Amino acid sequence: MGRLQVLALADDLTGALEAGARFRDSAVLLKSQADRAESVLVLDTESRHLAPDVAAFRLLGAMENLVSDIVYKKTDSTLRGNIGAEFKALLGAYPESVICYVPAYPELGRTVRSGVLLVDGVPVHLTSFARDPLNPVTESHVWKVLAAQGCDLERIRIFDGETPEDVRAAADEALSATRPVVAAGPAALAGALAQALGIVSKAPERWPQISDCVVINGSAHPASSAQVEMARQQGIPWAFDRAAGAHDTLIIFGGDTARGVLHRLDDPVLHPLGEILPGVPVSLFEHEGRRRVLISKAGGYGAPDLLLRLYARLCQTEKEPWNCSA
Repeated sequence: MGRLQVLALADDLTGALEAGARFRDSAVLLKSQADRAESVLVLDTESRHLAPDVAAFRLLGAMENLVSDIVYKKTDSTLRGNIGAEFKALLGAYPESVICYVPAYPELGRTVRSGVLLVDGVPVHLTSFARDPLNPVTESHVWKVLAAQGCDLERIRIFDGETPEDVRAAADEALSATRPVVAAGPAALAGALAQALGIVSKAPERWPQISDCVVINGSAHPASSAQVEMARQQGIPWAFDRAAGAHDTLIIFGGDTARGVLHRLDDPVLHPLGEILPGVPVSLFEHEGRRRVLISKAGGYGAPDLLLRLYARLCQTEKEPWNCSA
């Protein structure tokens, strides 16, 4: 495999797909594969819930034999996961580089002011993310989160950000650094990097139209539960069926759930088309000779009417039932 234009690394599948949806000519890999033709590869390391040292080891293993002048580490927009440990591993792999960390995602209400991550204006450790069953957030000061996992803060630049313009300015500054560039942040930064590099993904003129679909909510976050409940209350016709493999389109809430479902489908290569809504990428993949559609999102993303908006844009007929495993 030759030199990549961008190598992107994510610690869960929804994050990998969010990142991939921002770059033109990208592929999201669930397992190591040689001789890919794409110029942007996004690797899902599935390291969010691992012990910090194991997460770092897995990250380095995923990067082995891949060469790029621009390395983008996709991080969770609420500081969950092994961010400090994985940064420490990246600093070891690129001893001449500084990590430019842009934690803000203003389009989803994640802003950073004086180094504190806020969700809709509230410090993240005071929100529902503090009750995450697998990765409860206990700290809102970004530097403290990194320091707790032994990260060398002298080689990390943490950018405040409250607007998309702030994120774009940070991306421009990151790309002005000596190669290899190492930049990190949620998908807002991926979009800003893609724009600056001239490889931004353009949404298709026509999204896939759904005639058969299963909705799987594997997230414990109240945002996802509210989305399913509103869809039921507002009259989307539901059938109940847990056989995801039988459906051409999968709508999945939660990265762990999406990863588990796709593992049962032989870990296909995913090709993101773009984001149909903020934080909601649409991807294509092949399985058993059929083209399939995956629509995914992190559990904490989106307004209660998210499924209603998807239904209005994607459903071929108002009478078509959506199967639900919620």
